Amino acid sequence: MMKVRRKIFSAIAYLILAMFVFGVAYPTLAQRRLASSPLQQAKLFNITDGDTVDIEMVKCRVPWKGNQQICRVRLACIDTPERGQNPLFENAKNRIEQLLPVGTSVTIRDTGDTNYNRIVAEIFTANRSVNLQMVREGHAVNYCKYLNQNCSSDRTAYLNAEAAAKKEGLGVWNPQQPWTQMRESHPCPN
Repeated sequence: MMKVRRKIFSAIAYLILAMFVFGVAYPTLAQRRLASSPLQQAKLFNITDGDTVDIEMVKCRVPWKGNQQICRVRLACIDTPERGQNPLFENAKNRIEQLLPVGTSVTIRDTGDTNYNRIVAEIFTANRSVNLQMVREGHAVNYCKYLNQNCSSDRTAYLNAEAAAKKEGLGVWNPQQPWTQMRESHPCPN
């Protein structure tokens, strides 16, 4: 009986030790889990383009230009046309400006990643994902490289939104747009 208790105690001790070592040895994984859990309240401050905005919040994890209360946010899991890819760039920027007027209160889900001194996050307003809405309306496409990593719980919703926009020929999926050919040759894997 004593040997069984000792084995159980040893197994539990090793398990606790392994959890501690894993948490200490791989802090970026632990930080990502911590960062992606809580929803944070913020206010929209500025719009840079269709997938990058600036927000004000109590304390930013990655301050923008040294200001502790301003975060530059790269919208997680989506990609919009870049400057010079008009009219698609302007259409995406105009749509995000409609969805998120300056001063709008938003909720963000920080994924824990950073990209060019920006946090990567999903933005919600009125309990709706702005990121997902941009994809559904054809103003953005899924950023396949990060879809499993940053939006795995909503991966199916993102894939379905893109498929619907594509079927309807919306925005970047309009057959007359050059982005269509690029996206057709690089689809997200199932």
